[in-house]
Amino acid sequence: MTVLHSILQTSDISAVEQALLLAIDSGHTDRAPKAAFNLGVLREDRADFEGAEQAYQLAIDSGHADHAPKAAVNLGVLREGRGDFAGAERALLLAIDSGHVDLAPMAAVNLGVLRDDEDGAERAYQVAIDSGHADQAPKAAVNLGVLRERRHDCVGAERAYRLAIASGHATMAPMAAVNLAVLCEGRGDFAGAELAYQVAIDSGHADLAPKAAVNLGVLREERGDLAGAELAYRVVIESGHADQAPQAAVNLGVLCHGREDFAGAESAFQLVIESGHADMAPKAAFNLGVLRQDQGDLDGAERAYQLAIDSGHPSAASCAREVMMQLYDAPSAAGAI
Repeated sequence: MTVLHSILQTSDISAVEQALLLAIDSGHTDRAPKAAFNLGVLREDRADFEGAEQAYQLAIDSGHADHAPKAAVNLGVLREGRGDFAGAERALLLAIDSGHVDLAPMAAVNLGVLRDDEDGAERAYQVAIDSGHADQAPKAAVNLGVLRERRHDCVGAERAYRLAIASGHATMAPMAAVNLAVLCEGRGDFAGAELAYQVAIDSGHADLAPKAAVNLGVLREERGDLAGAELAYRVVIESGHADQAPQAAVNLGVLCHGREDFAGAESAFQLVIESGHADMAPKAAFNLGVLRQDQGDLDGAERAYQLAIDSGHPSAASCAREVMMQLYDAPSAAGAI
């Protein structure tokens, strides 16, 4: 949900409230509704929720073109947080009915998220989509796609995701592309999945592009395209993403190990270990131990396993400890994680 807040900077909250009340009492066409909205924000910030509702309602009742729908959105979010879902819906509908170019689509998205009734949620998202709002329409399209997937309407979900992709929105388009790719994978359309992942990768989004590239690598690996998988993993590694790059390097290490490129595997695992990633570094250390053990380098394997043990990682440490106990009895018993 989205909340619109004004920032009031003062150390004397009571004095500010008195000033806002005076502005409200003035009945000024612009200043009074604005003061009511700001009073609602002030009271909400200090957990006076009933007082905030009253102030937002004053702004709504003013009928001001901007402050009334802004207050309605905030009131809707406030009521939702207090468990008053019917009241939240009423407030959001007021904002939608205002027809405000920005706030009506925002309220429609929030209403879609709020509603348990899936048909009602679809209608709300469609209102936001039909508005053509640069931010809210793509967001609504992604949400609609997720909702339709949940309803097993894969064709409708694809249409919604493609709307978001076509918008070119900096975040929602690549998010929709990743979602579409996963949808395509699930129904066996691997070529479509590759194309969708590539759209997300080409977006250059700081988080979604590396995630898409990891997924693309996994998809290609599962289809036996090891060279293509390696290319995808290396794109992620070069991105330096804090989470996805270590994941891609672990995947690349396992891939290299599987095709007996031991030097490449060791290099990939070492890269992850040096990253210090809380989850991936211990897994890479364990996998490096397996790699060295398979090559008969038991001392090197022991050093790698010890790194995994010392990490305290819930799975890597326990696996490494178990293998270490058997290391000299069964030097080839381990498998990568």
